[in-house]
Amino acid sequence: MTDPLRLPMPRMPRWRRTRSRQMASYRVFDVCRVELEDGAGRSRGDAFTLRCPDWCNVIAVTPDEHVVMVWQYRFGTDALSLEIPGGVVDPGELPEQAARRELREETGYEVDDLESFTQVEPNPAVQDNRCFTFVGRGARPTDAARFDPQEELETVLVPAARIADLLDGGQVRHSLVQGALEAFWRRSLSRGAPQRQASWDEAVRLLERLEALERRDVLDLARRLRPGLTSEDIANPQDFPELSDPDWQHKQGVLTGVQSALAAVRARRRGDEG
Repeated sequence: MTDPLRLPMPRMPRWRRTRSRQMASYRVFDVCRVELEDGAGRSRGDAFTLRCPDWCNVIAVTPDEHVVMVWQYRFGTDALSLEIPGGVVDPGELPEQAARRELREETGYEVDDLESFTQVEPNPAVQDNRCFTFVGRGARPTDAARFDPQEELETVLVPAARIADLLDGGQVRHSLVQGALEAFWRRSLSRGAPQRQASWDEAVRLLERLEALERRDVLDLARRLRPGLTSEDIANPQDFPELSDPDWQHKQGVLTGVQSALAAVRARRRGDEG
């Protein structure tokens, strides 16, 4: 894996909050009014922000390489949403502990290992929280799910190898879930892509050399049967009775088989590239 790209920090100074007041408090967020000044000390008016607890997600993978996902009703969109298990990090709880708890409560699954995977800011324009995503291996059902009073979820297992197809199909619309699964596919499942690509390239090169050798043998044998034949001539063997010879027919059949194999390998290589 190549080293991550890190751009230099900008030269512009950050803005500063000169005052912050809590305007309202609700169950899942507080509304704050902040007064701002820029790096030169000029007032830039005020803004409203949401103070939210941190969140967590977990990509749980079963021993047979399926990702544990859930269908869940979402109040905001008034629709069912296909997601990975996750939720709020409770006060005094580590994000990893929250991820294990949410996975167990929402699906009844547990994992052997839990690896910190991504940490993103859900909406830095107005929110101050972070979302931690973990990858868990060895996921297995150990208990019944235990939903919160306003939860109802249905567990579904998705083949890990089909995650890209699932995302391309547009069923995953939760932006945090989509971003986590895109990163999982790119960094975990596609890790072997360069090696596979090199293997396809080598197979194509070998078959191309074999095709060239077989093509030369086919032409040489045709010229022994009828001197002066060209590669264009033997492309239409029905015009030359001499090419009904069994030896030539067999050699031509071998060439056709090599060409078919070469076409199939090229197609698989294009599929991997796509």
